[in-house]
Amino acid sequence: IAGAVAFSVVLVALMLARTLIGLGICSGILGVIYAMGKQDCKRMLAYSSIENIGIILIGCGLGLLGVVSGKPLMALLGFCGGLLHVCNHALFKSLLFLAAGSVLHATGTRESDQLGGLIKTLPVTGRCFLTGSVAIAGLPPLNGFVSEFLIYFAGFLGLTLPGLDMLFAIAALLALASIGGLASACFAKVVGIVFLGE
Repeated sequence: IAGAVAFSVVLVALMLARTLIGLGICSGILGVIYAMGKQDCKRMLAYSSIENIGIILIGCGLGLLGVVSGKPLMALLGFCGGLLHVCNHALFKSLLFLAAGSVLHATGTRESDQLGGLIKTLPVTGRCFLTGSVAIAGLPPLNGFVSEFLIYFAGFLGLTLPGLDMLFAIAALLALASIGGLASACFAKVVGIVFLGE
């Protein structure tokens, strides 16, 4: 009976890990695609939160996959990366929302296509938004890079897993790369239009 219970627990944990990775991939990719299509700065930041929740789910899913597969380093990196990204997201998203609120207060609009050149009139806000954008895009040396690097490392360790679990690790890595590239493009567009444009 004990062997059957242990097997059932492992099977449930394995299915949960795969589900977390799958939900994280969907949330991350759809969130950043929706964010790219928004002209309203605060709405774009809200959809970006959906994207970052996807990154967190991918990290926790890889961590749980490491636990089930008997890979403690993969489990540690996945969980640490996911939980660190929770803290990092609280920091840089708060900074970005405060900067977006400052832009709204100064200009009276949240539509990015009606704004431009605000780095001249709001230099501190512009630098804060640029810093938050670099962090949320996962670019070095800021905090978003550290947490995403840990999740990437867990994904690379997952490439040694057999069968379907290796495919989930590959899908997680491809999704993280896609999410990072699209997030960089999204925030480069916002910074370029709102703060650097004419």
